[in-house]
Amino acid sequence: MKERLHPLQLSILIYMIQNGLVLYSLPRLTAEYFGTNGWLSIIFIFLLVNINIMMIVIIYKWSNGRSIFTIIEATVPKWVMVPVYLFIIGIWIGMASMIMREYVFIMKLFFFPALPVILFVLLFTLLSFQLLKGGFYKFTKAIVVLYCFVTPMIFLVFYLFPEFELERFTTFIFKGETQYLKGTLHVYSAFLGIEVSMLFFPMVDKKWTKTLFIGNFMSMVIYFIILFISYGFFSFNQILNDIYPVMTLFEYTEVSFLSRAENLCFSVFAFKVLSTMVIYYWGSQQIFGNMMKRIKPNFWIFIIVTIGFILALLPDSVVDVEKWQKWLSYCAIGIAWILPFFLLCILSIEKLKGPMNRETNHAK
Repeated sequence: MKERLHPLQLSILIYMIQNGLVLYSLPRLTAEYFGTNGWLSIIFIFLLVNINIMMIVIIYKWSNGRSIFTIIEATVPKWVMVPVYLFIIGIWIGMASMIMREYVFIMKLFFFPALPVILFVLLFTLLSFQLLKGGFYKFTKAIVVLYCFVTPMIFLVFYLFPEFELERFTTFIFKGETQYLKGTLHVYSAFLGIEVSMLFFPMVDKKWTKTLFIGNFMSMVIYFIILFISYGFFSFNQILNDIYPVMTLFEYTEVSFLSRAENLCFSVFAFKVLSTMVIYYWGSQQIFGNMMKRIKPNFWIFIIVTIGFILALLPDSVVDVEKWQKWLSYCAIGIAWILPFFLLCILSIEKLKGPMNRETNHAK
């Protein structure tokens, strides 16, 4: 009998695997691309993500929990799908490595300027490898434990309420030099990671689909709180001119039992970065495993983390990482929408063929 995860564990997993590192620049991104009161844009993008999740839910229900590989390869030959599989693997490994590298760059910039980057990258790679070796159920439980360290940090921002002023919110909504499409893609990247849940189908309980919405809602609540407080704490121009407004937000947090809140918050945030990395690496391993079933999973884990390690060392600056991440995020968003649409098309054809086959058999 296969082990099944509790819905609460899955909800936490969904929250933890989403690309939360975007949070540190999210106020600036919303202000830059959506203009005044850009924090409201998170609501519309949240609804857009829910549509994407609904597609995944429909796929699960129509397929009766079959693996997406079984669904695809019942209609399309595996050799035709190999280039597509390799493309998805490349994007997911790239996303994991660039999220890790961006975190390392920020850590080095603010806290450890003299420490070699390779040591941080090596540490993340080794931790990812150890978690992946334990298998899906074990690393999921480990991620739930990591969640208990990450989430309490959000409550520190409530210490900023004495400096919060509603007067800093303007009456103008989405005014300024706006770029809605580009902004939507950038902000949507904060919710990426959830698309890997399509690989969970054979491993979860029948009623697991609601956990997708709960986990996504948890992310939305965190983003909304941070955005709302940022727009009430800083002026609009201050948000525009700060690369990482949330880091500055925590710098202003004064707590009697904690001298440097930003140090603790960003250090603990490494657990969320690690969770996102692990799920992307795991998804890549699952695709490799489907392509070549005779090779042991640990071999693919080693190959994947090695590629991720090498890719993470390629960018020379934060600007380079942002360029990598921008194009990788665009491709990941494409995968998050095109792959479910493709699966829905296959399942629709199957549903149409069913009655036709029954009519043919009846006629005979």
